[in-house]
Amino acid sequence: MPLLSPTSTLLTSSAFTSAYLASIYLLPSTRISVAPHSPPAQAQPSDIAATVPAVEHRDRNHPNVIKARLLAVSLASLGSCASLPLVLQRAAPATYPSYTSATRTALRLLGFAPLPSTWSGLARLLLYPAGLTASLFAGSLYVAWLEGDLPGQRGARTWAQWKARFGGWRGVRNYILAPLTEELSFRSCIVAASFLGGCSTKQLIFLTPLWFGLAHVHHAWETYLAGGRTKQALTQGVMQSTFQFVYTTLFGWYATFLFLRTGSIIPPFLAHAFCNTMGLPPLAWALKVWPEKKASLWGTYIAGISTFVYGFWRWTDPALFGGANVYWQ
Repeated sequence: MPLLSPTSTLLTSSAFTSAYLASIYLLPSTRISVAPHSPPAQAQPSDIAATVPAVEHRDRNHPNVIKARLLAVSLASLGSCASLPLVLQRAAPATYPSYTSATRTALRLLGFAPLPSTWSGLARLLLYPAGLTASLFAGSLYVAWLEGDLPGQRGARTWAQWKARFGGWRGVRNYILAPLTEELSFRSCIVAASFLGGCSTKQLIFLTPLWFGLAHVHHAWETYLAGGRTKQALTQGVMQSTFQFVYTTLFGWYATFLFLRTGSIIPPFLAHAFCNTMGLPPLAWALKVWPEKKASLWGTYIAGISTFVYGFWRWTDPALFGGANVYWQ
């Protein structure tokens, strides 16, 4: 029997999503501010506006905005995780009479425990799902090789270029904390609440990622502001957010599948970070740059997708990771 009613499940998932999004806009330090595109006309001495300081341009990539937002979403995601034992206590007080007694179950539902008991099991948990994800990007990796951009290749990026892309606060956001906090809030917490609400495996895979997709719609507002609040900026923001909703929902299906099959938050986090690193497959661009390699480009992409299909069930078998999984018996 489900511990949470459908209404409680909906409200709990809404609370986790709202906490994450609200943290981005809650404080002035986390909000963006866009300076006017053109300077105002020459002000007269009596013009009060002349005494007002110019607005600092702070988009989502401003270092101070990034740092403030990373702190905010980290606290929000950790707070959501910490609240799951309270949800269990309220739902089943006889089974979980205290916060401590509910914590062990909560940690398993969140994908924190138990880790494989052997080094080989831990290695499989890290490598098998990561290899599955990488196989889907075999074509993109081949394109990077053609560009001479893989680590160790002659003519690859210099250390300064790698540092510029992956270092700094943007690197911390894009490849570490954003994937981690999003997976904690939208995978661990929401899947756990939905599981307690009695959702089936298919519902967990295909419905819970909708929260993750919806959470990216707010970027339309920031695009609108950055574009000067014009009709064109609004159209661009809506189109970008629609694409992001579709893309993140599709990724959410895959990440949730990894989470349910492995019982751990580590594989979806690694998949999320890797996908952020690779970006969208550049097949159309590569075909224009290297038309003489059309066969190898298509072949590499098809081979990667075929490998992904082959390993989809085999490399995520719960038995590989110890089988102690509350989600996939």
